[in-house]
Amino acid sequence: MLNALMLAWGLVFAQGAAQASGTFVGKAQIDEALKKAQAAPSGNIVDQKIATTEIQGGKAHIAHLRRVQAETNALIHDHVTEIYYILEGSGTIMTGGRIDDVKESDLTSLGAGMSHTGTHVGGTTQKLAPGDVFVVPAGMAHRLSQLDGPIRYVVYRFEPAK
Repeated sequence: MLNALMLAWGLVFAQGAAQASGTFVGKAQIDEALKKAQAAPSGNIVDQKIATTEIQGGKAHIAHLRRVQAETNALIHDHVTEIYYILEGSGTIMTGGRIDDVKESDLTSLGAGMSHTGTHVGGTTQKLAPGDVFVVPAGMAHRLSQLDGPIRYVVYRFEPAK
């Protein structure tokens, strides 16, 4: 499934990009990211960047995440759309609504651009399990509000050109 998602990502977002070839992220790179996550003392790995590539209209970033506890604050990425692909574990994502007590957060180094964080108010929930894909459009409040144990996922971020 991961290979199919990566292929679809390449076809949809890199189509027409000014590159001689596509960008390949193999299972070995994903497995190496997992090894690093398992070696972390807390077991919590947030935004371990795997690859970045130029695409038509901006950049595409791939990162690996492993969370061992739910997020207490929500995020809004001003211009970056994210696609989550759940590898292991399950939990609940809350999206929409708004954030209060807003603080600016520069997540450019992670491929998420200028963002805002704060207390999540309102929104809707969706249960996520291995093999699920979830799209978080730019400008939408989101957080993993509940975990059923550790969760591991790959996030694809699409950052428009400035």
